[in-house]
Formats: sequence, C-alpha cells, structure tokens
Amino acid sequence: MKSINILSFLLLSSTFSLVAFAQSFTSENPIVLPTTSHDDDNLVLPEVYDDEDHPLRIGQRYIIDNPYLGAGAVYLDNIGNLKCPNAVLQHIAIPKFLGKGTPVKFVRKSEWDDGDVVRVMTVVYIKFFPNITSLLCVNETVWKVNDEELVVTGGKVGNENDIFKIMKTDLVIPGGSKNVYKLLHCPSHLQCKNIDVNFKDGYPRLTTVDDDKNFTPFVFIKA
Repeated sequence: MKSINILSFLLLSSTFSLVAFAQSFTSENPIVLPTTSHDDDNLVLPEVYDDEDHPLRIGQRYIIDNPYLGAGAVYLDNIGNLKCPNAVLQHIAIPKFLGKGTPVKFVRKSEWDDGDVVRVMTVVYIKFFPNITSLLCVNETVWKVNDEELVVTGGKVGNENDIFKIMKTDLVIPGGSKNVYKLLHCPSHLQCKNIDVNFKDGYPRLTTVDDDKNFTPFVFIKA
C-alpha cells in the first residue's frame, strides 16, 4: 500500500509540474513555432515606396535617382563604341554628365507578376526601358554585374547571377524624400553586395562594393 501511495504522489506531482510549465510558456513565455518549411516563404515584407509614398509595382517605369544635392539619376549610355549601350551610369552636376535618367522596370521571372508590389529584400531584375530602335539592343537592357564588379546591361531575367534586391535605409534627405533605399546585387548562394557609384575611366559608374558601410542612396520616381 505504501508503494502505491508513493507512486500516486509522484504521478500527481508530475501532473502539477507539467501544468505549471505549460502555463508559464502560454502566458509570459510563449513558444513560437515555425510557420514555414524554408526560406520564410510566408513572411510578408514591407513594401518599397516611391518618392510620393506609393508602392513600387512590378512592370511600371521608374527613374532611379540619387537624392543628394549635386547627384542625379541613373542612365544607360554607350561609352565604349559597342554595338549596344551597356554602361550603367549616374548623372552628376557637371555639364558632361547632366541628364534626366533612363527609365527602368523592376521585373520578375513570371509575366503574371506585373502590377504586384515590390517588397524589400525580395528578388527583382532591373531592366532599362530606353529609346532603342535596334531590335538587337532591345534584348540587352537587363542589369548584371561583370567581372570588373561594374553594373552593366546584358543580363537575363531568370538568371540567378543577375538578381538585385532593395533595402530600406534610415537616411532622411533634408528637404527630400524619406523613402531612401539602397540597391544590392545578390547572386544566388553568394553574399549580397551594396551598389555604390565610383569613377571608372572618367565616368561615374555603378559598381558593387565589399564594404557594407559604403553605398549610394536612391529614391524611385515614377516615370
């Protein structure tokens, strides 16, 4: 009889302990279970906004602009006497480099994504929408990064090495937009790199940088 009473006592104590343990985690220390199987597929990320506080949308045209005084918009130009222009540059306040920028579209693999909002740190491909008459050059407008770490065109939608992402910054430009972002080149299975603007062969060119603290801020203006 004593052994039975001791066993009953132990079972009752264990039950009370489990109840107390469950109550402590459901009240002050909730257990958060994963909601996705991999890669945060169901995670809803913040939208990217243009300079008028409207969400960026896949397939619409935008000007990518550096909001700092003296800087300007991103544009496409031919600086190497090539068959098609492929240099991705930024206008600056010097007569030689003044201009309004070349419109771009943010696109994804599927054409059915047109109209969807662009969200921070999600995969996009960046495609210039220039006034090009050559059919050959029309297919050479997607951004990529070459072996010199320069941003150029000639990429391909769907190529995992030509992936870019947009990240929000804390910068607030005096008298300008609060929706200031940085661009990142994020090839598959490799660490993302910031996009900065540096002079190369006398031109202000977009390039990737290894230092995470260096980047060029950008705002997006509907074209």
